Amino acid sequence: MTEQAAGRTVPGLPGLIAGGLVILGVLLSMFVAAGLLVVAGLGAFGPGILRELGWLRDKDEFQRQAAYRAGYHAYLIGGLASVLVVSALRWRGTNLEDSSEWIMLILVILWMTWLFSALLAYWGARKTASAMLIIFGSFWAVFVIASIIGESNDAAEFLLGMLMGFLVVSPFFVLAWTAGRWPRRTGGALLAVSALFLVMFTAPQGASSLKLSSILVTNALLLVPLIASGIALLRDEGSDDRDRDESDDDGTPQAVAG
Repeated sequence: MTEQAAGRTVPGLPGLIAGGLVILGVLLSMFVAAGLLVVAGLGAFGPGILRELGWLRDKDEFQRQAAYRAGYHAYLIGGLASVLVVSALRWRGTNLEDSSEWIMLILVILWMTWLFSALLAYWGARKTASAMLIIFGSFWAVFVIASIIGESNDAAEFLLGMLMGFLVVSPFFVLAWTAGRWPRRTGGALLAVSALFLVMFTAPQGASSLKLSSILVTNALLLVPLIASGIALLRDEGSDDRDRDESDDDGTPQAVAG
C-alpha cells in the first residue's frame, strides 16, 4: 500500500473534484461574491467528512494514517494560532466587528470536535454519551437551582421553581441511562432536543439583545455535545434489535415457530 501511495502522481477522481472546487470557490469569491468562498470550503473539507462517515472509500491504510497525523498537526497549530489571536485582540481591546468572538467560535468548534472524537474513540458512543449527558444535566441543575434561589420570594414559589427545574433537568439523566440500552433511539431523541434548543436559543425575542457571534458561541457550547453524541449513538454498531437478540441469548425464552 505504501509503494502504491508513493508511486501515485495524479490524484484520484475525488481529489481532482475537490481541487477543482477549491480553485472554483476562490475565483468565485474574488470575481463574483465573497460569500461563494463556501464552494472552496466544500472542496477542502467535504471529502474528508465523507470519508469519516464511510461514504467515500478512496484511500488505503497508509493514506488514512498520513491524513490523521496531518489533521492532528492542523488541530495543534490552528488551535494555538486561534488562542494567540483571541488573546492579542482582547489584550489590545481591539474590536473589529467582534472579530475575537468569531475566532472564539472557531476555537470552540475545533477543540470540542477533537475532544469528542478522542472520547468516542476511547470510550465508545454509549459511555461517552452517558457521561456527557450526566455532566450536561448537572450543569443545568446548578444553573436552574441558582436561578430559583435568586428569584424566589417565598417557600411556595421556591418549591414550584424546583419542580419546574426538575422537569427541565431530569430528561438528561434519563437519556444518560437509555444511551446504554437503546442507543439509536436515544440518538434520535438527542438530535430532536438539539433542534428544540436551537429554536429556543435563536428565537428573535430571546436573541434580540445578543450579537450573532455571541449566539453562535453559546449554541456551539451547548449543542455540539448533544449533536455529536446523538450522531454517534445513531451510528453505534450495537443496534436496539441486536441488544434484544443478545438478551434473548442470555436465557430469555423464545417462542418456537410451528
